[in-house]
Amino acid sequence: MPRRHAGQRPATIIDVAREAGVSFKTVSRVLNGESNVREQTRERVMNAVKALDYRTNHNARNLRARQSRIICLLHANPSRNYVGEVHLGALQRCQAEGYSLITEDYSANTREVLALRSGTRLAGAILTPPLSDDQDLIGLLQQQQVPFVRIAPSETGTPGRDVAIDDRAAAREMTEYLIGLGHERIGFMRGTVADSQAGARFEGYKDALETAGIAFDPALVVNGNFTFDSGVTGAEQLLDVSDRPTAIFASNDDMAAGVIAACYRRGIQIPQQLSVAGFDDTPLAATISPSLTTIYQPSRELASEAIGLLLEEIASPSETPNRHLLGYRMVPRDSTAPPGG
Repeated sequence: MPRRHAGQRPATIIDVAREAGVSFKTVSRVLNGESNVREQTRERVMNAVKALDYRTNHNARNLRARQSRIICLLHANPSRNYVGEVHLGALQRCQAEGYSLITEDYSANTREVLALRSGTRLAGAILTPPLSDDQDLIGLLQQQQVPFVRIAPSETGTPGRDVAIDDRAAAREMTEYLIGLGHERIGFMRGTVADSQAGARFEGYKDALETAGIAFDPALVVNGNFTFDSGVTGAEQLLDVSDRPTAIFASNDDMAAGVIAACYRRGIQIPQQLSVAGFDDTPLAATISPSLTTIYQPSRELASEAIGLLLEEIASPSETPNRHLLGYRMVPRDSTAPPGG
Protein backbone atom coordinates (compact mmCIF):
# COMPACT_ATOMS: atom_id res chain seq x y z
CA MET A 1 0.00 0.00 0.00
CA PRO A 2 1.42 3.44 -0.90
CA ARG A 3 2.97 5.43 1.92
CA ARG A 4 1.55 8.82 2.89
CA HIS A 5 3.40 11.88 4.17
CA ALA A 6 3.13 14.08 7.21
CA GLY A 7 -0.21 15.82 7.14
CA GLN A 8 -1.48 13.32 4.51
CA ARG A 9 -0.26 15.67 1.74
CA PRO A 10 0.24 14.41 -1.82
CA ALA A 11 3.74 13.30 -2.79
CA THR A 12 5.87 15.76 -4.78
CA ILE A 13 8.74 15.24 -7.17
CA ILE A 14 11.06 16.22 -4.30
CA ASP A 15 9.66 13.36 -2.20
CA VAL A 16 10.30 10.93 -5.06
CA ALA A 17 13.86 12.20 -5.45
CA ARG A 18 14.57 11.77 -1.74
CA GLU A 19 13.01 8.31 -1.68
CA ALA A 20 15.08 7.19 -4.69
CA GLY A 21 18.26 8.93 -3.53
CA VAL A 22 18.63 10.93 -6.75
CA SER A 23 18.21 14.55 -7.87
CA PHE A 24 14.84 15.96 -8.90
CA LYS A 25 16.34 16.46 -12.38
CA THR A 26 16.89 12.71 -12.65
CA VAL A 27 13.29 12.08 -11.56
CA SER A 28 12.08 14.50 -14.24
CA ARG A 29 14.17 12.74 -16.90
CA VAL A 30 12.75 9.37 -15.90
CA LEU A 31 9.15 10.62 -15.83
CA ASN A 32 9.63 12.33 -19.20
CA GLY A 33 10.92 9.09 -20.73
CA GLU A 34 14.39 10.41 -21.57
CA SER A 35 16.95 7.81 -22.56
CA ASN A 36 20.07 9.18 -20.82
CA VAL A 37 19.30 7.48 -17.49
CA ARG A 38 20.84 4.24 -16.28
CA GLU A 39 18.38 1.37 -16.01
CA GLN A 40 19.23 0.80 -12.35
CA THR A 41 18.49 4.46 -11.59
CA ARG A 42 15.27 4.36 -13.62
CA GLU A 43 14.13 1.33 -11.63
CA ARG A 44 14.83 3.07 -8.30
CA VAL A 45 12.85 6.12 -9.37
CA MET A 46 9.87 4.10 -10.59
CA ASN A 47 9.87 2.07 -7.36
CA ALA A 48 9.78 5.34 -5.42
CA VAL A 49 6.95 6.64 -7.63
CA LYS A 50 4.97 3.50 -6.90
CA ALA A 51 5.75 3.50 -3.18
CA LEU A 52 4.71 7.14 -2.79
CA ASP A 53 1.76 6.92 -5.22
CA TYR A 54 3.21 10.01 -6.90
CA ARG A 55 1.26 9.86 -10.15
CA THR A 56 -2.10 9.19 -8.52
CA ASN A 57 -1.72 11.98 -6.00
CA HIS A 58 -0.31 14.38 -8.57
CA ASN A 59 -3.18 13.80 -11.00
CA ALA A 60 -5.75 14.11 -8.24
CA ARG A 61 -4.26 17.45 -7.26
CA ASN A 62 -4.46 18.62 -10.88
CA LEU A 63 -8.19 17.89 -10.94
CA ARG A 64 -9.08 19.82 -7.83
CA ALA A 65 -11.69 22.47 -8.37
CA ARG A 66 -10.32 25.99 -8.75
CA GLN A 67 -6.74 24.69 -8.63
CA SER A 68 -4.50 27.21 -10.38
CA ARG A 69 -1.65 26.02 -12.60
CA ILE A 70 -0.02 29.45 -12.94
CA ILE A 71 3.17 30.48 -11.12
CA CYS A 72 4.50 34.04 -11.26
CA LEU A 73 8.24 34.79 -11.24
CA LEU A 74 8.83 38.29 -9.83
CA HIS A 75 12.09 40.11 -10.59
CA ALA A 76 13.62 43.56 -10.29
CA ASN A 77 17.25 42.77 -11.13
CA PRO A 78 18.94 44.94 -13.78
CA SER A 79 21.15 42.06 -14.97
CA ARG A 80 19.43 40.50 -17.98
CA ASN A 81 21.93 37.64 -17.90
CA TYR A 82 20.97 36.69 -14.33
CA VAL A 83 17.23 37.12 -14.92
CA GLY A 84 17.48 35.04 -18.11
CA GLU A 85 19.12 32.13 -16.28
CA VAL A 86 16.58 32.22 -13.45
CA HIS A 87 13.70 32.44 -15.92
CA LEU A 88 14.95 29.42 -17.86
CA GLY A 89 15.39 27.30 -14.75
CA ALA A 90 11.91 28.16 -13.49
CA LEU A 91 10.33 27.59 -16.90
CA GLN A 92 11.88 24.16 -17.36
CA ARG A 93 10.76 23.03 -13.91
CA CYS A 94 7.23 24.40 -14.41
CA GLN A 95 6.95 22.51 -17.69
CA ALA A 96 8.10 19.29 -16.00
CA GLU A 97 5.52 19.76 -13.25
CA GLY A 98 2.65 20.73 -15.55
CA TYR A 99 2.49 24.41 -14.54
CA SER A 100 2.54 27.61 -16.59
CA LEU A 101 5.00 30.40 -15.78
CA ILE A 102 4.47 34.14 -16.10
CA THR A 103 7.11 36.75 -15.30
CA GLU A 104 6.72 40.29 -14.01
CA ASP A 105 9.24 43.11 -13.64
CA TYR A 106 8.52 44.74 -10.26
CA SER A 107 11.26 47.36 -10.44
CA ALA A 108 8.74 50.15 -11.15
CA ASN A 109 5.62 49.92 -8.98
CA THR A 110 4.82 46.82 -6.96
CA ARG A 111 1.24 47.71 -6.10
CA GLU A 112 0.29 48.50 -9.70
CA VAL A 113 1.61 45.16 -10.95
CA LEU A 114 -0.13 43.27 -8.14
CA ALA A 115 -3.36 45.05 -9.01
CA LEU A 116 -2.86 44.05 -12.65
CA ARG A 117 -2.51 40.42 -11.60
CA SER A 118 -5.37 40.51 -9.08
CA GLY A 119 -7.70 38.93 -11.64
CA THR A 120 -5.28 36.07 -12.29
CA ARG A 121 -5.56 33.19 -9.86
CA LEU A 122 -1.96 32.29 -9.00
CA ALA A 123 -0.83 28.97 -7.60
CA GLY A 124 2.11 30.82 -6.09
CA ALA A 125 5.00 33.20 -6.66
CA ILE A 126 8.81 33.11 -6.75
CA LEU A 127 10.60 36.19 -5.40
CA THR A 128 14.10 36.91 -6.73
CA PRO A 129 16.55 39.34 -5.11
CA PRO A 130 16.18 42.14 -4.19
CA LEU A 131 12.42 41.45 -4.01
CA SER A 132 13.19 38.56 -1.66
CA ASP A 133 13.55 41.16 1.11
CA ASP A 134 10.75 43.51 0.01
CA GLN A 135 8.52 43.47 3.08
CA ASP A 136 5.76 45.44 1.35
CA LEU A 137 5.57 42.84 -1.42
CA ILE A 138 5.72 39.96 1.06
CA GLY A 139 2.90 41.55 3.07
CA LEU A 140 0.74 41.96 -0.02
CA LEU A 141 1.26 38.34 -1.05
CA GLN A 142 0.38 37.18 2.45
CA GLN A 143 -2.70 39.41 2.44
CA GLN A 144 -3.82 37.87 -0.87
CA GLN A 145 -2.97 34.38 0.46
CA VAL A 146 -0.57 33.68 -2.40
CA PRO A 147 2.07 31.07 -1.42
CA PHE A 148 5.61 32.15 -2.23
CA VAL A 149 9.23 31.04 -2.06
CA ARG A 150 12.16 33.46 -1.90
CA ILE A 151 15.52 33.13 -3.63
CA ALA A 152 18.50 34.39 -1.60
CA PRO A 153 16.82 36.55 1.06
CA SER A 154 19.01 38.23 3.67
CA GLU A 155 17.27 36.65 6.64
CA THR A 156 15.02 33.71 7.34
CA GLY A 157 12.67 35.34 9.85
CA THR A 158 9.72 35.13 7.47
CA PRO A 159 7.82 31.83 7.74
CA GLY A 160 8.10 29.66 4.65
CA ARG A 161 10.72 28.20 2.37
CA ASP A 162 13.65 29.87 0.64
CA VAL A 163 16.69 28.73 -1.34
CA ALA A 164 20.15 30.28 -1.64
CA ILE A 165 23.88 29.74 -1.83
CA ASP A 166 26.42 30.93 0.74
CA ASP A 167 27.33 34.21 -1.00
CA ARG A 168 29.66 35.29 1.78
CA ALA A 169 31.68 32.06 1.65
CA ALA A 170 31.81 32.18 -2.15
CA ALA A 171 33.15 35.75 -2.21
CA ARG A 172 35.66 34.88 0.47
CA GLU A 173 36.90 31.95 -1.64
CA MET A 174 37.32 34.13 -4.73
CA THR A 175 39.23 36.78 -2.76
CA GLU A 176 41.44 34.08 -1.24
CA TYR A 177 42.15 32.81 -4.74
CA LEU A 178 43.31 36.27 -5.85
CA ILE A 179 45.42 36.61 -2.71
CA GLY A 180 46.91 33.19 -3.45
CA LEU A 181 48.00 34.47 -6.86
CA GLY A 182 49.94 37.19 -5.06
CA HIS A 183 47.51 40.12 -5.18
CA GLU A 184 47.27 42.40 -2.16
CA ARG A 185 45.74 45.51 -3.76
CA ILE A 186 42.35 44.01 -4.65
CA GLY A 187 39.57 46.34 -5.72
CA PHE A 188 36.00 45.35 -4.96
CA MET A 189 32.87 46.41 -6.82
CA ARG A 190 29.67 46.08 -4.81
CA GLY A 191 26.27 45.49 -6.29
CA THR A 192 23.14 47.42 -5.36
CA VAL A 193 23.54 48.49 -1.73
CA ALA A 194 20.00 47.39 -0.81
CA ASP A 195 20.60 43.89 -2.23
CA SER A 196 21.38 41.35 0.50
CA GLN A 197 23.54 39.29 -1.86
CA ALA A 198 25.74 42.32 -2.56
CA GLY A 199 26.19 42.86 1.16
CA ALA A 200 27.09 39.22 1.80
CA ARG A 201 29.67 39.22 -1.00
CA PHE A 202 31.24 42.39 0.38
CA GLU A 203 31.53 40.77 3.81
CA GLY A 204 33.18 37.72 2.25
CA TYR A 205 35.73 39.97 0.53
CA LYS A 206 36.58 41.63 3.83
CA ASP A 207 36.75 38.27 5.63
CA ALA A 208 39.46 37.05 3.24
CA LEU A 209 41.50 40.24 3.60
CA GLU A 210 41.37 40.03 7.39
CA THR A 211 42.38 36.36 7.43
CA ALA A 212 45.35 37.14 5.16
CA GLY A 213 46.43 40.09 7.31
CA ILE A 214 45.77 42.62 4.50
CA ALA A 215 44.47 45.98 5.69
CA PHE A 216 41.07 46.94 4.33
CA ASP A 217 41.28 50.07 2.14
CA PRO A 218 37.97 51.88 1.53
CA ALA A 219 39.51 53.55 -1.53
CA LEU A 220 39.51 50.15 -3.24
CA VAL A 221 35.73 49.69 -2.87
CA VAL A 222 33.18 51.23 -5.24
CA ASN A 223 29.42 50.86 -5.51
CA GLY A 224 27.72 49.52 -8.62
CA ASN A 225 24.22 48.34 -9.42
CA PHE A 226 24.88 45.00 -11.18
CA THR A 227 24.89 46.60 -14.66
CA PHE A 228 27.59 46.73 -17.33
CA ASP A 229 27.59 50.54 -17.29
CA SER A 230 28.14 50.68 -13.54
CA GLY A 231 31.07 48.30 -14.03
CA VAL A 232 32.65 50.71 -16.51
CA THR A 233 32.10 53.67 -14.17
CA GLY A 234 33.42 51.80 -11.15
CA ALA A 235 36.49 50.61 -13.04
CA GLU A 236 37.32 54.17 -14.09
CA GLN A 237 37.19 55.19 -10.43
CA LEU A 238 39.40 52.31 -9.26
CA LEU A 239 41.92 52.77 -12.06
CA ASP A 240 42.32 56.43 -11.09
CA VAL A 241 43.46 55.53 -7.55
CA SER A 242 47.09 56.63 -7.13
CA ASP A 243 48.17 53.17 -5.96
CA ARG A 244 45.74 51.34 -8.17
CA PRO A 245 44.72 47.71 -7.60
CA THR A 246 46.38 44.79 -9.34
CA ALA A 247 43.06 42.89 -9.32
CA ILE A 248 39.37 43.85 -9.33
CA PHE A 249 36.64 41.54 -8.02
CA ALA A 250 33.18 42.58 -9.23
CA SER A 251 30.00 41.32 -7.54
CA ASN A 252 28.57 40.00 -10.80
CA ASP A 253 29.65 39.15 -14.35
CA ASP A 254 27.96 42.17 -15.95
CA MET A 255 30.05 44.59 -13.90
CA ALA A 256 33.18 42.52 -14.46
CA ALA A 257 32.58 42.79 -18.21
CA GLY A 258 32.35 46.55 -17.72
CA VAL A 259 35.76 46.49 -16.01
CA ILE A 260 37.25 44.64 -18.98
CA ALA A 261 35.74 47.19 -21.38
CA ALA A 262 37.19 50.09 -19.37
CA CYS A 263 40.62 48.48 -19.40
CA TYR A 264 40.41 47.96 -23.16
CA ARG A 265 39.75 51.67 -23.64
CA ARG A 266 42.79 52.53 -21.53
CA GLY A 267 45.06 49.99 -23.18
CA ILE A 268 45.41 47.97 -19.95
CA GLN A 269 46.12 44.33 -20.71
CA ILE A 270 44.19 41.63 -18.85
CA PRO A 271 45.48 39.67 -16.99
CA GLN A 272 49.06 40.87 -17.55
CA GLN A 273 48.45 44.29 -15.97
CA LEU A 274 45.19 43.70 -14.12
CA SER A 275 43.29 40.59 -13.05
CA VAL A 276 39.48 40.70 -13.18
CA ALA A 277 36.99 38.35 -11.49
CA GLY A 278 33.20 38.22 -11.47
CA PHE A 279 30.32 36.34 -9.85
CA ASP A 280 27.44 34.22 -11.26
CA ASP A 281 29.05 32.42 -14.23
CA THR A 282 26.36 33.53 -16.65
CA PRO A 283 26.92 32.64 -20.34
CA LEU A 284 28.59 36.05 -20.71
CA ALA A 285 31.56 34.89 -18.60
CA ALA A 286 32.69 32.26 -21.09
CA THR A 287 32.04 34.32 -24.24
CA ILE A 288 33.86 37.60 -23.51
CA SER A 289 37.59 37.93 -24.11
CA PRO A 290 39.52 37.17 -22.07
CA SER A 291 37.14 34.62 -20.57
CA LEU A 292 36.15 35.56 -17.04
CA THR A 293 37.24 33.96 -13.79
CA THR A 294 34.06 33.85 -11.73
CA ILE A 295 31.96 32.09 -9.10
CA TYR A 296 29.45 29.63 -10.52
CA GLN A 297 26.11 30.41 -8.92
CA PRO A 298 23.59 27.74 -9.96
CA SER A 299 20.94 30.29 -10.99
CA ARG A 300 18.89 27.81 -13.03
CA GLU A 301 19.04 25.23 -10.27
CA LEU A 302 18.08 27.81 -7.64
CA ALA A 303 15.00 28.72 -9.67
CA SER A 304 14.12 25.08 -10.30
CA GLU A 305 14.52 24.22 -6.63
CA ALA A 306 12.37 27.24 -5.74
CA ILE A 307 9.56 25.90 -7.93
CA GLY A 308 9.82 22.51 -6.23
CA LEU A 309 9.76 24.13 -2.80
CA LEU A 310 6.76 26.22 -3.85
CA LEU A 311 4.83 23.06 -4.70
CA GLU A 312 5.69 21.76 -1.24
CA GLU A 313 4.57 25.08 0.27
CA ILE A 314 1.25 24.86 -1.59
CA ALA A 315 0.68 21.30 -0.37
CA SER A 316 1.89 21.88 3.19
CA PRO A 317 2.54 25.51 4.26
CA SER A 318 5.60 25.98 6.46
CA GLU A 319 4.92 27.90 9.66
CA THR A 320 8.63 28.40 10.38
CA PRO A 321 11.59 29.66 8.30
CA ASN A 322 12.98 26.85 6.18
CA ARG A 323 16.19 27.46 4.18
CA HIS A 324 17.70 25.22 1.49
CA LEU A 325 21.35 25.83 0.51
CA LEU A 326 22.75 24.79 -2.87
CA GLY A 327 26.43 24.52 -3.74
CA TYR A 328 28.65 26.89 -5.72
CA ARG A 329 32.12 26.58 -7.24
CA MET A 330 34.92 28.84 -8.38
CA VAL A 331 35.70 28.81 -12.11
CA PRO A 332 39.23 30.03 -12.97
CA ARG A 333 39.60 31.28 -16.54
CA ASP A 334 41.88 33.58 -18.52
CA SER A 335 41.14 36.92 -16.82
CA THR A 336 43.29 36.28 -13.71
CA ALA A 337 47.01 35.72 -13.21
CA PRO A 338 49.74 36.65 -10.71
CA PRO A 339 50.58 40.37 -10.57
CA GLY A 340 52.62 41.34 -13.61
CA GLY A 341 51.25 38.44 -15.64
